Amino acid sequence: MSEEMRPDPEKLLRQIQQEEQKEKKKKRGKFSIFLGYAAGVGKTYAMLDAAHQAQKNGIDVVAGYIEPHARPETRAMMEGLEVLPPLMVEYKGIELREMDLDAVLKRRPQLALVDELAHTNAKGLRHQKRYEDIEEILDAGIDVYTTVNIQHLESLNDIVGSITGIHMKERVPDTVFDSADQVKIIDIEPETLIQRLQEGKIYKSIQAERALNNFFAKEKLISLREIALRRTADRVNRIAIEESKMYRDKKYYTGEHVLTCISPSPTCAKVIRSASRLAYAFHANFTALYVETPDLQNADRKVKKMVEENMHLAEALGAKIATVFGEDIPFQIAEYAKICSASKLVLGRTNHKIWLGQKKGTLTDQITQYIPNMDIYIIPDTSNRAERWAVPKDVAKHKKEEKNGSLFLDLIRGVATLGIATVVSLGVEQVGFMSANIIIIYLFAILMLSLYSRRRWVSAVAALLSVFLFNFFFVPPIYSFAVHAPAYYTTFVFMFLFAFIISTIITSERKQAKESAKFAYRTELLLENSKRMRRVHTVRALLKELSNQVLKLMNLSVIFFVKKDNKMTGPWLFPRVGMDKAQLRDMLDDQERAVVQWVLENKKRAGCCTHTLPGAQAMYLPIKSGDEIYAVMGIVLEEKREIPPFEYGLLTAMLNEAALVFARIYMTNNNVEEQKGDQKTAR
Repeated sequence: MSEEMRPDPEKLLRQIQQEEQKEKKKKRGKFSIFLGYAAGVGKTYAMLDAAHQAQKNGIDVVAGYIEPHARPETRAMMEGLEVLPPLMVEYKGIELREMDLDAVLKRRPQLALVDELAHTNAKGLRHQKRYEDIEEILDAGIDVYTTVNIQHLESLNDIVGSITGIHMKERVPDTVFDSADQVKIIDIEPETLIQRLQEGKIYKSIQAERALNNFFAKEKLISLREIALRRTADRVNRIAIEESKMYRDKKYYTGEHVLTCISPSPTCAKVIRSASRLAYAFHANFTALYVETPDLQNADRKVKKMVEENMHLAEALGAKIATVFGEDIPFQIAEYAKICSASKLVLGRTNHKIWLGQKKGTLTDQITQYIPNMDIYIIPDTSNRAERWAVPKDVAKHKKEEKNGSLFLDLIRGVATLGIATVVSLGVEQVGFMSANIIIIYLFAILMLSLYSRRRWVSAVAALLSVFLFNFFFVPPIYSFAVHAPAYYTTFVFMFLFAFIISTIITSERKQAKESAKFAYRTELLLENSKRMRRVHTVRALLKELSNQVLKLMNLSVIFFVKKDNKMTGPWLFPRVGMDKAQLRDMLDDQERAVVQWVLENKKRAGCCTHTLPGAQAMYLPIKSGDEIYAVMGIVLEEKREIPPFEYGLLTAMLNEAALVFARIYMTNNNVEEQKGDQKTAR
């Protein structure tokens, strides 16, 4: 075949992607958002007006949930529409109105109206957020109209907060907003909105007066309106570029890749949002890197929780999460930036400087030395420094006690090591050993201390003290710090330098050894899992092997439900050490089985430590390949703590491998059945 006749592989790939998107859109409902820049612009009114128009066109419309308004125009627009009764949920003695998700799914209209996209559901409902309810409605093939204000978008939270002085607690991931099939901005002049507020059409008189002096100040409304218009225009531009990439032969990829970093700092969320906006503006790939150091591995629960929250935020903003392990943070960031071909690096401002054993300078300075041609964006921090790092008193007290305890142990080790070295040196001096031999004894003592001390500076101080001890006990005049021979000063300097360098190298190597062991463990576990999976030929054997790997990794009880003829079969129970099958079976009540059924139908994780049905005892994960789900695995989290990122990454890799094995087993069984059928036909 000539070069002219050979099909373009990129064009074929775009055609395949186009067909896949068409298939997904056919099954999924249409998602429309009515966007405003402040309360009272008329979002709900516009949504209800559009619903009436749809109803006139013969579309079956149901109001799943409409926020109760005191505005007569809005109440009048609800007349003529079928309104489902709200679900009344009692919380702390108060009855809360919530959308009845099951009633909407059971009613199954063509179009559902769901007000307040950013709303947080009452505790105990299936999902934590209303946008997750809407996702389930859309997956059921039902169209949805909803409303939201621009200040509730996750990536704009910091910008809006700097304008209004208010940081919204209820936020919507940008990925949800950008997934909408249509965004209709409801725009009115700020002067008109202020007039409506003064007339009492938005809030009551006391609230209105307070709002005019705060959120509804004219200059703030102008800024919010500009942000809403710009964000909507950016979305339209992005859609146009994506469609151009999909339907045309021309290449539109800009080659931009934005990289940011995840840390336990409270200001990290602002950095992630800024990086997300930058990636969106440049139509770039977006990656959030987490460098897990030995200190972070041993950090307390509060620090790890902050890391997890920042990871969830990055995922919600569309970032790919990457984790690397190492002690030298600047080097790890720079190396990953090179490997993933990042073009822009977004960091928070830090004045932290590293002195012992590393190059002097801030984190940014050191990264610049490794990758001088990288575009680095520094996000300023305007928050109060004391507030940023404030921790609860009980947590601070516990952390201080733990730190003091380990410090005391290191100091005891240092004193004991130097004491033993001095006693041994005094003994060998009596035998006739020379000063050079005694210096070797002290250097050996510093080396041993470096192996067991958790703090590098303890070894450094011990190196300095060893010089003074050598001077006091072994340099004439003895039992004095005076030195008669000037040549000993050179001996002291080199003795300290050798001891300090040895302690630094040993401490660094010890930490690197831990990281190497962790890498080796991960590789060994995945290789072992892959080898065992290749030898599996039945579903029962597959579940047993997978449970063994999970028990080895985390020592948590495992439950499996296998899909068969669109129904779940099981459970297969694999209890952890110290628990029996009867306890696991008793845990599987109707509520737990309902969570399993939801995961089976929606092909998403749910249960404990997730946003969907978090009241469950276990976290349930789908074992799937593409759109095909084969089984559901439940991991019992007795302490109600999330699975750490390292273990969760391994678990995800194992489940992906298991899905491929499921597909192979079923394909083999189907081939056997076909062969049997052919043999019967031949007879």
